Amino acid sequence: MTQKLSTLRNSVFTAAVIALAVSLPASAEMAGSLKQIVNTFQNGQATGGAEMAVDAKSAVTITDGVELPGFAFHVYDVDATGDSVTMTLVAKLEKLMVTKYDETTFDRYYIELDREVTSAEIAASSDENFSASVEILAPGTQVTAAGAFVEGLASAYTFENGAILVTVGDGTDLTKIIENNGSLTVNF
Repeated sequence: MTQKLSTLRNSVFTAAVIALAVSLPASAEMAGSLKQIVNTFQNGQATGGAEMAVDAKSAVTITDGVELPGFAFHVYDVDATGDSVTMTLVAKLEKLMVTKYDETTFDRYYIELDREVTSAEIAASSDENFSASVEILAPGTQVTAAGAFVEGLASAYTFENGAILVTVGDGTDLTKIIENNGSLTVNF
């Protein structure tokens, strides 16, 4: 009887270990979260040249699906992994103030993860009509917009872990990008 009980305990323990292993991510990089993601927009005419807060989300867990569908007034679907972020244009262009970006236009995405990121690069752009850059902001960086498009949305943000700054700017043509189901991927 003692041997059967011992065998049963071992079987239950083994099953529990297997279940735990299956439920855990394959590596630490696969798990995590977007601590916060903030979008600002700046344009010579639409905002009078001032950087304005558009949207902000915090504590978004990274999953196998799209983490932020329709982020920034339904402009982009944002899909994150442990080492990349893909932004796919999903906007209804007739609802946007600006679709062709000139030298006064800066559509900024500040992406803070649950850890510090020390390097990032644009890994892929599915459309040549994206004109974008990426840079790393130091831990503790503060960004203050002149105001917000939505009442109640904060205009000041602190990125404790630093941030990846993706800027979509001059030369970007959203009318062509949407036709091609355009997306932009940043690896970090």
